[in-house]
Amino acid sequence: MKKYALTALVASACMAFSSVGYGAVFSDVGSNLKWAESYINSVYENGLMVGDYNSAGVRVFRGTENITYSETAQLIYTMAMKSGFTTDVTELGINRYSMEMSNEGIDQWAEKAVAFCMEKGIVSSYDLTKFKNNGQNAYISREDLTALFGKTLALSYTVSTGTSLSFNDTWNISQAARPYVELMNKMGVVTGDENNNFNPKANITRAETAVIASKTYDIMKQKNIANPESGYTQTSGTVVSVYESTGTYVLRLTTADGVAGFVLTDATPVYNNASSDVGPTGMGLGDTVTVYSNGASVARVVITNDIVKDPGNVNMPEFTNIYKDKGELISAGEYKIGLIDKRGDKVYYTVAEDADITLDGRKATLRQLSDRIRGDSYIEVTVELNSSTEEAEIVTAVEQEYTSDTEGKITNFNTREITIESGSKSFTYDLADDFTLRYNGKKWTGVIDDFFDDIYDKLTGNKYIDAELTLNDNGEVEEVDAESSNYDPDEEDKEESGKISDLGSGEIKIGSKKYNLSSSVRVDIIAGDDDIDELYDLIDCFEADIEIRADITVRDGEVTRIEGYVSEVEGTLDFMTVSDDRYPRGEMGITPDGDFGQITFHFDEDTRISIDGTDYDDININSIKNQVNDGDGISGITVRFDDDGIATTVKD
Repeated sequence: MKKYALTALVASACMAFSSVGYGAVFSDVGSNLKWAESYINSVYENGLMVGDYNSAGVRVFRGTENITYSETAQLIYTMAMKSGFTTDVTELGINRYSMEMSNEGIDQWAEKAVAFCMEKGIVSSYDLTKFKNNGQNAYISREDLTALFGKTLALSYTVSTGTSLSFNDTWNISQAARPYVELMNKMGVVTGDENNNFNPKANITRAETAVIASKTYDIMKQKNIANPESGYTQTSGTVVSVYESTGTYVLRLTTADGVAGFVLTDATPVYNNASSDVGPTGMGLGDTVTVYSNGASVARVVITNDIVKDPGNVNMPEFTNIYKDKGELISAGEYKIGLIDKRGDKVYYTVAEDADITLDGRKATLRQLSDRIRGDSYIEVTVELNSSTEEAEIVTAVEQEYTSDTEGKITNFNTREITIESGSKSFTYDLADDFTLRYNGKKWTGVIDDFFDDIYDKLTGNKYIDAELTLNDNGEVEEVDAESSNYDPDEEDKEESGKISDLGSGEIKIGSKKYNLSSSVRVDIIAGDDDIDELYDLIDCFEADIEIRADITVRDGEVTRIEGYVSEVEGTLDFMTVSDDRYPRGEMGITPDGDFGQITFHFDEDTRISIDGTDYDDININSIKNQVNDGDGISGITVRFDDDGIATTVKD
């Protein structure tokens, strides 16, 4: 698609409403665009959208055609510079985002504008992935264009929660966009159609864009903030921790966009429902608050919902550095645990490396917890978290799986009777003289004593056997259908998991077990943002002393599949971007100490970044970004990853 000019060569004299009919300037602005003509005039005379020339040499506006993400970024940049609404992007800023823009295929003509938008927090790394579609500039939706314009105004104007929107299709506006659509609506920039629909997912035309751009430009030129919260950013959320040290308080909230952090002092006013000043110690976990801040400076905090302490809720201490959460286990990865809490919300916590993890009173690992999430499993988990590190230091899991009196975990089994445990209850039954035993889907044809000697009596660790019992008319067990805890009836091949301890062109070693490789072995290893799908690349990765965890499939004595992820890399951190200054999210690059190319990866608010004795979060994340990008990077860094390639820790 041809790129249309969005900047004027020379800005004409500005008039609030020109008496010149610019419909005559643009040959294609006629009765069909009469509704937008005055706004098209405005963006033309202000040098914001000047159209181009068609093949006949006639100036056209192309008002019915859609506008792209890159053109939108260019338009926002032009408006900001011409109005003096904010400062320009620096060359350092352009260089900072150049790699990310190159990865997404951003056209050279748009790079400065896009870098400006990224540096100002208008465009995030996630937004950037939308700019191209199959190599072509993608059209922007009404929702996304309005949100980007709203984020631009939010550099100086107050953003609220997005709950006052009254469009009939408000439900179809994404949660992330609603606060900015609400701001644009309150400022009179966007409205609904004749049916009061916003149509958020529809593409937006150049004529519609001219209306929004003209109205927004007038606001940017005024720079008059008419509300008492002017100049401050509002962040609303639920208090998850308040950590105090010598008069300084670190406040953390869960918000619609993730986790936000702020630093307060004893002098920071904290109002209970905007009235009495209760100070930072007046906040409790679970309180809903709004923080008014300008950069790192917090002007005040307003408690909008003061939670009353509930003795039955384990997550309601008034003020502490340790808090708990409790719920049903839904996931357990390499370093994270997920659960559904008592409010029905899905929450995820990073687990400390030295965490105390137990399952039914026994020491356990996260992998063992993950193995228990099967079928109708119900594992109740209580996590105890350190509010300063946001890491789970104690994870207590209790099996709450079965409720049937004939289905459960075998706790005793001999030639006379069987006992199963179902939930908190135990049930013991006599065995019929001619009872049959099925084990892992097959009828046991050997001597029953061999089952006890070779299988049941040798259960160790967290291994167990489930059983479904069939009773006869006398209440005796006539059939035992048993399955081991690690049995998968759908798996035909042998599976092994673990760290790759040796790897060559013909064999692989997982832990202490060595296997031959099939000549057609499939490889799929996640390495940060990239994938390794060739065996020779995987060998190079391993020989560079990069730690790799893998699941392998063994068929007929040969490994046919290797899947997994790079779990740990040591090297030099030499690239870093922050997608949003308010949250510690972005991208990094590490060049391993061994002979292997740079690995790029994403980090988020759950990533623990600790370098040279300093922990980095949303408050000070930009300082480490500057250290990484200024000079030769930072050497001696170890990065650990989860199985999605997201960094869990970045430490020296």
